Amino acid sequence: MRSVKTLLILVNVVIVTIAVSIIGLTARERMRNQIQTSLGTYRSTLYGGYDDSVKYQVQNVISLLQGMYERQLSGEWTEEKAKQEAIDCVKSLRYEEDGSGYFWIDDLDYILIAHPILPEQEGDNRYDLEDQNGVKIIQSIMQTVQNSADGGFNEFYYTKADGVTVAPKRAYSMLFEPWGWIVSTGVYIDDMDRTYMEQKQILDEELRLQLQMTNLCMAVTLVVSVVASVIFARVVTKPLKKIQGLAERMAKCDFSQSLDIRSRNEFGQTAMKLDYAQDKLKSYIQDVSRQLHEMANGNFAVGSETVYVGEFQEVQTSLAVIVSSMNQTLLQINQAAEQVSFGAEQVSDGFQQLASATVQQAASVQDVAERMESISEQAQQNSRSADQARDCAIQTKQYIDTGKQKMEELIAAICDISTASDSIQKIIKSIDDIAFQTNLLALNAAVEAARAGEAGKGFSVVADEVRRLAQKSGESADTTQELIENCLQAVRKGNQIARDTAEALTAIVEENNVVQGLMTKIASDSQEQAEDSNYINQQIAAISTVTQTNAATVQESALSSQELRQQAEKMKLLVEQFHLKRIRK
Repeated sequence: MRSVKTLLILVNVVIVTIAVSIIGLTARERMRNQIQTSLGTYRSTLYGGYDDSVKYQVQNVISLLQGMYERQLSGEWTEEKAKQEAIDCVKSLRYEEDGSGYFWIDDLDYILIAHPILPEQEGDNRYDLEDQNGVKIIQSIMQTVQNSADGGFNEFYYTKADGVTVAPKRAYSMLFEPWGWIVSTGVYIDDMDRTYMEQKQILDEELRLQLQMTNLCMAVTLVVSVVASVIFARVVTKPLKKIQGLAERMAKCDFSQSLDIRSRNEFGQTAMKLDYAQDKLKSYIQDVSRQLHEMANGNFAVGSETVYVGEFQEVQTSLAVIVSSMNQTLLQINQAAEQVSFGAEQVSDGFQQLASATVQQAASVQDVAERMESISEQAQQNSRSADQARDCAIQTKQYIDTGKQKMEELIAAICDISTASDSIQKIIKSIDDIAFQTNLLALNAAVEAARAGEAGKGFSVVADEVRRLAQKSGESADTTQELIENCLQAVRKGNQIARDTAEALTAIVEENNVVQGLMTKIASDSQEQAEDSNYINQQIAAISTVTQTNAATVQESALSSQELRQQAEKMKLLVEQFHLKRIRK
């Protein structure tokens, strides 16, 4: 059996564990969602930033070309020198630390004007240049810049700066109209993906650390909850242990200690009520002990000094009844002593009269002797009648034995009926199970018929009819089972009545045996009575002689009556030693 302290600890730990698990799982899921959101935002920002950066770099080159073109217009440079300076400048420009951020120039005739990585292809017509997927690179760029004055983006596979690796590239191109040049640059998508994966690894590591911190916080919370649960359980069960100790002391009838619980909650109120109950019990015991002590000292005028409540009112009533009964008994003894004293005097006078009556008794004894002869004859007649009654009792015993045997056969038949009814009940149970299974099969058949559609309508009607028959069979089985149960109850009742009747017959047999024994004894006693009557006739003659002697004895009895009166006076003095309370009737 688990203690209250253990149950409190278990309940608190389970509740905190569930709460911490829910909060922890929610926090973990929220952190994962935040990381996913941050990665999505970073990806969008990263790719958008690359697009903005590439576009900005191309615009800067266009601005640079515009400056050189203006120097051509001012006459400072010739067109050839301005273009050559522009080509040299563009080929030397880089906007990435690894040198991958370069620019190239094509003209409107698809001729490669400048390329820092592929200088050997400068001057080649790249109209038919395509990537591994069949994308016409220069044609796509040309179409983009012709559709938009601000240029645009194109994606295609292209060889990296190492001259070997082919990777997807996103390029931005813009037309410098004065010279008919298309300035392009771009970034490789796998480089952006690599940057994204590096950031993803950083965020995954941060998520791992956050999850570890969350797990640590959950573990610390669980440990703190266990410690708090133990402390809480100890605080809660401490007054319970005190109350348990009081209950154990009260069970041993020890009311010497009270509870020391100062709390104002339910435990404090319970302790207050238990202390009050203990004080009440102590006061009841002290009051009962005081009354019994006073009665032991002869004071029967004592009463209760404490108000009894509840079931203890019966104790107060019982004590009052005892005190009242003892007062009444002793008062009656006192009154009886007075009456004995008065009666003893009357007995003395009576014995004097008895002496004279004894003489008359002798004459009456002779008359009694004559009547005893008649009684002797009647006793003999009673003896003969008792013999006849004994024969009738023997015949009655035989009839009762036969009835008892038939009753036993009736009980066996009823038991067979009960056994058969149990078998029928099992059969009805089987019918009920079959009806249930049939109903279930009909339901499945209806479902299959519904699935079959139009073709299964006839089968559905049959299934409904089977289900109705199964339901009727189940209802009939239930009704039959109820009737059989009523029959079983009637059989059990009849069985019990038969058993009671058998027991009654057995009792009658026993009583008849007793009657038979009594009749035998009456016959024997009647015979002895006849013999005793003769003996009484002989003794009556002797009584006449004894009667004469009684006259002298009566005189002696008169003296004894005087002595009895003196003893009654002594008993009255003894009763007066008790302090009694006069009871008003």
